[in-house]
Amino acid sequence: MKLVIVGAGKVAYYMIRELTRDYEIVIVEQDEAAACKIANQLNAVVVRGDGTSAAVLEPVCRNADMFIALTGKDENNLIACQIAKRMHHVPLTIARVNNPKNLEVMQKFGVDKSFSGTKVLAEMIEQEVDYQGLRIVHVITHSDRVLVEFNLSKTSRAAGKTLLEYDFISGARVVVITKEDGEVITPDGSTLMNADDLIMMVCTKKSLETIWKDMVKA
Repeated sequence: MKLVIVGAGKVAYYMIRELTRDYEIVIVEQDEAAACKIANQLNAVVVRGDGTSAAVLEPVCRNADMFIALTGKDENNLIACQIAKRMHHVPLTIARVNNPKNLEVMQKFGVDKSFSGTKVLAEMIEQEVDYQGLRIVHVITHSDRVLVEFNLSKTSRAAGKTLLEYDFISGARVVVITKEDGEVITPDGSTLMNADDLIMMVCTKKSLETIWKDMVKA
């Protein structure tokens, strides 16, 4: 598989170092020092030039399977991906987004995939939030919802009640219950919640504290 990468900064350097064993990689970099560092230290073809130039990209994009723009400027990453996709017909384009607000812009203007280091870091932190027993398992993409799991407290008002009997906060829905003996249940309204059941639930981010207080900390 052939990858074309525009931008030879730190993100590109460490990514290329991991990928060169399995992929044919071509780097486009305008800065001489950065280009030389990659050429001297990594097993990749380096082309010095402007990654937003159609003329520069034309030869390197031939037979490319993927195009990745990793410069420090969002507008340059967008332009480079558009040229690769529209003029040189690279099947998959990926752009680094330095300002998370530009993620929608990238999608609107045809970039196949985009990522923000800030957003990725925020989600990593978010997934590690631990309300002393409540764990975020997954952040649902393009949504304000998360998947959480916790053991139901012995003193929670929910213990000993069915799903229909307990008044859940708006937007919260139990999707799986694992009993102490290991039995996994896909619940319905008549399912009884017992103390120490491992409950997996979909809820909104803003309801996390309420759920923790009512069902875990209680």
